Amino acid sequence: MILTLAYFILALLLLVTIHEYGHFLVARLCGVKVLRFSFGFGKVLAHWHDKKGTEYAWSILPLGGYVKMLDENEGAVAAHERHLAFNNKSVWARIAIVLAGPLFNFLFAFVALWLVLVIGIHSLAPIIADVKPNSMAAQAGIDKNQEILQLNDEKITSWRDFQYALMAKIGSNEKITLLVKSLKNGEQKTVILPLANWHLDVEKPDALASLGIVPFIPAIPPIVGDVMPDSPANSAHLQKNDRIEKIDGKAVNDWLDLVEFIKKNPDKKIKLTILRDGKPQDISLTIGSHEVNGKREGYVGMMSQKVDWPKEWLRLQRENPLLAIKTAFLQTAHLTGTTFSLIGRLVTGKLSMQTISGPVGIAQGAGDSGRSGIAYYLSFLALVSISLGVLNLLPVPMLDGGHLLYYVIEIIRRKPLSDEVKSLGMYIGLLLLVTLMTFAVYNDVARLMR
Repeated sequence: MILTLAYFILALLLLVTIHEYGHFLVARLCGVKVLRFSFGFGKVLAHWHDKKGTEYAWSILPLGGYVKMLDENEGAVAAHERHLAFNNKSVWARIAIVLAGPLFNFLFAFVALWLVLVIGIHSLAPIIADVKPNSMAAQAGIDKNQEILQLNDEKITSWRDFQYALMAKIGSNEKITLLVKSLKNGEQKTVILPLANWHLDVEKPDALASLGIVPFIPAIPPIVGDVMPDSPANSAHLQKNDRIEKIDGKAVNDWLDLVEFIKKNPDKKIKLTILRDGKPQDISLTIGSHEVNGKREGYVGMMSQKVDWPKEWLRLQRENPLLAIKTAFLQTAHLTGTTFSLIGRLVTGKLSMQTISGPVGIAQGAGDSGRSGIAYYLSFLALVSISLGVLNLLPVPMLDGGHLLYYVIEIIRRKPLSDEVKSLGMYIGLLLLVTLMTFAVYNDVARLMR
């Protein structure tokens, strides 16, 4: 829980600061005086000033930030500083300042994805372990023991590739073409998968599961790799290299099955049959419990032995720094286009509002990716940064896109909108944002309570 919170706060700090720094940097380049650069809202907890008089503040509510500029629309400005006021700059300068925030989010995403490619990221090969009967995948002719090679014209080398390509199709009615290869005889065939009746499970929005596809995940032997100090496993005297054979007399064949049993049985006293130095031995253990996202879950405080999976089960995506520039750019463009498309389907009702996640969902994603490694965390940050950039470009008053809309109208009319119209727009924008946030938080809470 603490680690998840730490990764979440780090993500917020990075993404909010980068967005606001875009506004800040371009404002200064355009000759606008910046009064405050704040991370968070509300009461200021800490602050300092630079030589140009800008205040840098850390505020109590960390869900965002802002850059406050000198502006005659927000207060009196001394005569000798009027040329430094935001409202006295040309409309093109104001557009550049407003655009800079979202553009810095896209730039950060590009850099993060480039780093992922240079570092390299391992993903499981897109091998289908099973297909659920009567599911969409089964009806399309997809079978178990097949590997996905292509989605439409896009090459697929890992489940990560497949999830990214599939993300753009959520809420659409199109038919996708999959090229699959049999692992039995190497035969390739093309299957058509209609998505008209595809709906994500709002309780657990798993794209693969909703299609009826069960991905192949190699078994992890139930062998203890490490025992945490002051844990139930340590109290029960479990040791590294112990192989867990049975729980209460029932055979254990896979580490993930063991983990699932422990999670579902907090505070339960169990008997483990282990194999230590080739000799069977019974150990009594009381499963511990802690709260995870509002639910009680069991834990014992041990880790599995590290498994080196065969290379044929893994795909490593890594490129040299020069080639990675083009790939990262294309990935950024693809994810940006996908995000716009998904928002469009939300607005038109083709995608349920229940799929929206709020702060809790983002925190869970930050924690999961952070624990998986730097490349996975960077990939997560890139996706959220793009979402933040796209959200801010929407033509909604109070967002950057709303200000851009005002400036475009000003260019067309050759004069700015009246203060009354802008105020009305602010109220409408606030209402829309509060409604969206309410949906997001409600969905988070609903998922925790299910």
